[in-house]
Amino acid sequence: MSSSAQRLEQGFAQFVAAARELERGYAALKTRADAVDVELRAANAALQQSLAEREAVFAALPIGVCELRADGALSRRNVAAERLCAAAHAHGVALERQPDGEVAVGGVAVRVRRVPLPAGELVLLEDRTAVQVLEREVSRLDRLAGLSELALGIAHDVKNPLNGVQGFAALLERSDDPAQMRRFAGKIVQGVKQVDEIVKSLLAFARPERLRGRAATVAGAVAEAAAAAGLPDVRLQLVGDRDACIEADALVRVLTNLIRNALEAAPAVRLQLQATARGDRLELIVQDDGPGVPSHVGARAFEPFLSTKERGTGLGLPLCVRVLACLGGDIQLLNPGEAGARFRIRMPLHDEPAARLPQEGAA
Repeated sequence: MSSSAQRLEQGFAQFVAAARELERGYAALKTRADAVDVELRAANAALQQSLAEREAVFAALPIGVCELRADGALSRRNVAAERLCAAAHAHGVALERQPDGEVAVGGVAVRVRRVPLPAGELVLLEDRTAVQVLEREVSRLDRLAGLSELALGIAHDVKNPLNGVQGFAALLERSDDPAQMRRFAGKIVQGVKQVDEIVKSLLAFARPERLRGRAATVAGAVAEAAAAAGLPDVRLQLVGDRDACIEADALVRVLTNLIRNALEAAPAVRLQLQATARGDRLELIVQDDGPGVPSHVGARAFEPFLSTKERGTGLGLPLCVRVLACLGGDIQLLNPGEAGARFRIRMPLHDEPAARLPQEGAA
């Protein structure tokens, strides 16, 4: 056989081998393609199910959801959004265009929140109407509970001195001894004064805004409060910004209450006050050397009708809170459970010159 015939036969054999290899490769590729096709169909079915579930959740959300494209056009929205937007459109308001915040439309309160997306944004619409109704109802019930507690406290505090007045009046009626009659009459006057003090405290607690308007220096207000409470000057020390100008009546009322509480806890008590004016506000630290406020009382010290004193009304410290709150200030007990009660008073400075009080030089 010639060499050319041999080369031709070899070439044909290689062609046949290559053809067979291509057939095997095609068969393997077809098998793999069939498997991939099965996988794709399964993945597509899972994707379709996931999309259907997402759409169902999207439609059933109690919060309205609007999807906006990058150009601001509305892409889609769920049922809740359709309801809220339709109600708003009837009043000429497009909720999906509103900024973040709350919108009141036709008696419906809607909270709007915008969430940016890569190609647009979501607008979340929450119907707050029912929540606001519940909040108002809770607030009303809280006020009723507070009113009930107030009524019980008033009844308890007024009943004790009235019982005493009634008892001594009966004894006075049956007595013929002038000395006894004077003593019984004095007891009756004392009981009536207790009731009068309770009524005055209640009126001040209800209308603390009346305790404002008179300007004075801190030193003047401290001296006036000490004199009203019966604290000798030698047992009182004031340091710091003594000449800072404040609302005199409010600070005098607060300090008088604190000083009286300290004296009732320890008759020989001494007080030190540190006044610091910062910007347009005054900070006054009031520290005594008495037994302090018990830890179990400290957290509730400013609650109405809470008193550790036998004849206390429990309105002194709550009144301090109310008076200062009307001015934009506050009072805080800094060391409950420790010896020597330490209070911090914060209040705005007065914007008028202070009047010099007669007692001002005493502090």
